[in-house]
Parts: sequence; C-alpha cells; structure tokens
Amino acid sequence: MNEIFARAKSILVVWVDDVDSEILATFQETLQNKAQQAHIASENVQKLLESRRGTSSCDIILFDLVSKNDTPTNLDLLNEFFRLLHPNGYLITHMEHLKQKQTIDHFIMCGFSSCNPLDANSSFLIGNKTDDVKRHGSLWLSQKPAFDIGYSVPLRKAGISLIRQVSTTGGGKKIWTLEGDDDEDGIIDTDNLLDDNDRGKPDVKSYDCGTTSSGVRKACKNCSCGLAEEHTQAQQNIKSSCGNCYLGDAFRCAGCPSRGLPPFKPGERIILPKVSDV
Repeated sequence: MNEIFARAKSILVVWVDDVDSEILATFQETLQNKAQQAHIASENVQKLLESRRGTSSCDIILFDLVSKNDTPTNLDLLNEFFRLLHPNGYLITHMEHLKQKQTIDHFIMCGFSSCNPLDANSSFLIGNKTDDVKRHGSLWLSQKPAFDIGYSVPLRKAGISLIRQVSTTGGGKKIWTLEGDDDEDGIIDTDNLLDDNDRGKPDVKSYDCGTTSSGVRKACKNCSCGLAEEHTQAQQNIKSSCGNCYLGDAFRCAGCPSRGLPPFKPGERIILPKVSDV
C-alpha cells in the first residue's frame, strides 16, 4: 500500500455530506505524508458528476473513507470513478461484509479488473470509522485495467499489412481489399484444401438410385445420376423377347427392362408424369 501512494501523482478524496471540514483536512494531511509527490484534491459525492473532471486524471480515488459510516455505491458512481482513473489506477473504499459480493459484482460490471481486500497496514485510512463499522466491514482495493476507455488495437495477420476500403473503377462502388506481401501464410488458399480425389471426375456408375426386391436397379424421383435416361433409352431400343412387357410386372421376366413401369400398349412410348412435391 505504501508503494501505491508513493508512486501516485494525483489523488482524489470523495466525501459525503456528514463529514466535518476539519476532519477532512486532517485526513488529507495524513495522505500527504504517505504520498509526498501527489496532488491531493477532494470532492463532494453530490458534486462529482457535475464537476466534469478530466478523463484518466487520477491515480487513486478514495471513496467515503472520512465519514463514520459506510455509504453504498451505485453503478453511475462506479462508472464515473472508472472514467476518472488512469489505466492501472486504484479505487479504495470500505465495504460492509453483507454487501461485499453484490458490490464486487458491480465493480466488475463497470470494468474493474481486480478487487482485493487490504490488510491491517491500511487501517490508517479508516481511522474515522466507528468501531462497529470496522467490525462489520473491510477495506477493498479495485484496479482499473491497463487500457483506457475507447482503446483499440489493429487486428493483423502474417502476410496482411492493411485492410482498407477502395473504390472500383467505373461505378465508384466501394469494396474491401487486403494489401500485404506475397507470403501466403496469412491467407488460406482454398485450392490447397482439395486433394486428388476431390478433383477427380465422379463415376456415375457408382451412384445407385436403389434396387427393387428382385435386385433390379430403379431410378428414384429427381434422379440425377443418369439412370432414368438409361431406362428411357432402353425402352426405346430394346425389343421384348417374351412379348409380355406391355402387360405389367406380373407377366414380365426377371431381366425385363420395363420392370417398374405401368402396363402399356404394344409399341407405345412410356412417359412418366411429373409429380409436384406441393
């Protein structure tokens, strides 16, 4: 704790209405002995939001350590503390044991990266608290992360030096382009994701639409493997060897190319109607 105060350049003491001015002055003198190179300022909690202090202007904020009793915080107040603190800055306050979990959750919601209890070496900060308040609460130290509000970093990959928006020639429509060196490590070449099997032409004979109970291949609905076309051509060119093809499956032989088709008149060309799924 002594190291934190020794490095501080700016300390803000936030006090509540029931604090006597002499007690506040004594408290600031005690802080000045711990933080000799720091500028110490004080502000009433009711005026804090109206004062419009500069963003990231404080190394340490001490909230409600001068009054005898504890004053609960709220999200608006914590957000203001977070805005006022430098990156890696500290907020020190006294919390009641029964409300510590809820209060710490609020601190994390407002952006504080860590909340830790302080040891007995920091008891000089709560010298004005009553014994009952000290017994039912403890000092806590919350730290702001190493970055400030609005902080951002560029997202870069190897081989990509810049992502920018440029205008196409002609219509002036803007597109996103990647600029970088010739190193391909940063961009995935989709052609490298294909192997020899993917580039080979598929064998349509290996795609079987299905077979009937007698083992005869039969084209399925919406056939795309070519079997339907083969059956259609076969019906046009093949002549019946038994003469019963037109009667139906009950009269057809096992190898009849017309198996599965409805009965038809001799010499008639069979055209299957298109059935909608709707």
